Amino acid sequence: MGHKDVLIVASRADPASMNIADKLLDTYGLSPTGALFENSPIYVRGHVKLVFTSTEPIYAEHVEEALPEAPEAIIFASRHASARGEPTLSTHTPGNLGFEAEHGGRPRELAISDPLRMKSALISLSEAGRKESLEDFSICLEATHHGPTGLSAPTLFVEIGSTPDKWADPLAGEAVAEAIWEAATRPARAKRAVGLGGGHYAPKLTAAVLEMGLAIGHIVPKYIFQSLGLDRWLIEEPVKRTHGGCEAVVIDKKGLRAKERRFAISVAEDMGLEVVLV
Repeated sequence: MGHKDVLIVASRADPASMNIADKLLDTYGLSPTGALFENSPIYVRGHVKLVFTSTEPIYAEHVEEALPEAPEAIIFASRHASARGEPTLSTHTPGNLGFEAEHGGRPRELAISDPLRMKSALISLSEAGRKESLEDFSICLEATHHGPTGLSAPTLFVEIGSTPDKWADPLAGEAVAEAIWEAATRPARAKRAVGLGGGHYAPKLTAAVLEMGLAIGHIVPKYIFQSLGLDRWLIEEPVKRTHGGCEAVVIDKKGLRAKERRFAISVAEDMGLEVVLV
């Protein structure tokens, strides 16, 4: 690995993001570089830089401008909102698998995933989730969704869900700050993969990453295949947009219908990828 910077992005428009950024600054001894981005100091420790933006994370297509050269990876500290309001600590890759872009980015455009950093973040979140104070949080990978989609560096989100009291929870902020720091400084070693099937929260694929030598970046959930059909792009593009090259496709075998599963296996085999059923 070269010595490019890893860029952590916090948004002043996002209360969870600011909670996480406070914990990063408190815990990891980042210092101002003297440079500014959007009139706020850029902070640094080693090869990790932290910047603040006033833009919501999902629209922050411009953050690479903070650095003189493209970063090694970009990690967004963010909130997650869901109708169910369940407490979650999660990580995922941004991207729009469909033909709409209601939540940032461009339609039918995927960010570059970084499965090894996502695995590192997930392991850290999982360890934090075993603490009594965080036992009501579920720890999960989420399906690929929302922007930004156009950044040139591999991009991941690490999030606190899913209601304002959780966004402000200091222990959740600490857990996500630690997961981001681990992802930034110690990417895991594992077989890089794309995940297919299951719901938006991917318990089977989460377990596969935590329990097997697999690292999953992009996840294409069941509802995408149901709405867009047997479309090769839904497998080929996530594979292509996997940093470092994709080696396997991990399929939630009960999380796809039989015809979708057969289709996914045949496309993966055409591409010379290992198929793992979970």
